[in-house]
Amino acid sequence: MKDPIFSIGSCFSDNIGSKLRENKFDVVTNPLGIIYNPYSIFKNLKLLLSEGLDPNNFIKRGNIYFHWDTHSAISGTEINQFKELLEEKSRLSKQSLIAAEWLVITLGTIYTYRYRGNDMIVANCHKVPQKEFEKQTLTHEEIVEDYQETMELVRSINPRIKVILTVSPVRHIRDGLIANNISKATLLQAVHDIVRSDKDSYYFPSYEIMIDELRDYRFYKSDMIHPSEQAINYIWNKLSKVFFDQETQRFIDNWSKILKSLSHKPFHPNTPEHQKFLNSTIKKLEELEDKVDVTEEISFVKNQLIE
Repeated sequence: MKDPIFSIGSCFSDNIGSKLRENKFDVVTNPLGIIYNPYSIFKNLKLLLSEGLDPNNFIKRGNIYFHWDTHSAISGTEINQFKELLEEKSRLSKQSLIAAEWLVITLGTIYTYRYRGNDMIVANCHKVPQKEFEKQTLTHEEIVEDYQETMELVRSINPRIKVILTVSPVRHIRDGLIANNISKATLLQAVHDIVRSDKDSYYFPSYEIMIDELRDYRFYKSDMIHPSEQAINYIWNKLSKVFFDQETQRFIDNWSKILKSLSHKPFHPNTPEHQKFLNSTIKKLEELEDKVDVTEEISFVKNQLIE
C-alpha cells in the first residue's frame, strides 16, 4: 500500500487509479490524460524520462490549444500558460515514475492515427476532421519491441520497477465489433509475449473477466461500451486478491466500512446518537494514522461535531 504506483493507458486505468486513490494508495494516474494505443503510451513514458513533450506538437482549434501527445482534457486558452501547465505535469510525472515501485499499463486499441500535417502518430485527434489522418494498425511484434525499448529506458533510471499489464475491457466499437475483437486479440498476444520475456512484468486479465464472467449487459453503462460501477468493483476485488497481501486486504475491508460511515447522511445530525457515531468514526480514523494520511477525513468528521 505504501509502494508508489504509476498508472497509464486507457480510461480503464483511470477506473483502477480511482479505486487505488480511494483506498489510500500512493498513485499517479494518466497525468497527461487518457491514452488508448500502445505506441502513444510508450512514447509518453519515453518522453517523460528524456527530453519532455515536443514543443512543436501544439495545435489550436478555435480558441483552445491542445498537444498531439496528450488527451483533449489537457488543454488551455493561452499558449504560454498551457505550455507551463504541461511542463509542470511532465516534471511531476517524471518524479513519480522515477519513484514508482509499480507501473500499471492498460492497453486499449491497436488502431492509431497519423496526422498528415506532420506525419506523426497522435495520442488524440482532438476532433480534427478524419480526412487529415491516416489510420494505421499496430502489429503485436511492433508492440512488443516498443515495450522492450521503453522499459530499457525506464529501468535504466528506475531499475526496481515492476509492471502490471492489462488489456482494457472497454469495447472500441466505432470501427465495428470485428475490428474490436481483432484489436483485443492482438493486444493479448503482445502482452503474453511480453510477460514471457520480462520476469518483472505480470498480466492481469481484466478483459477476460469482463467478457467471460460479466458478459451480461447489466454490467455495462448505458452506452453498452464502458464497464458499470458494479463491474469495476468486481474487477477491482479480483485484482486486490491477486496483487495485495493479507494486511493490505484487511485494510481495504476495514477502510470500505469507514468510507460508508463517512458517506452516511443522517436525518437528525444533532442527536446524541449521531454525535456518538461521529466520535466513534474519529476514533477508528485515528487508529489508522500510522498507516495512511487521514487528516482530511478526520477534519471532515470533526466539523460535524457539536461543541
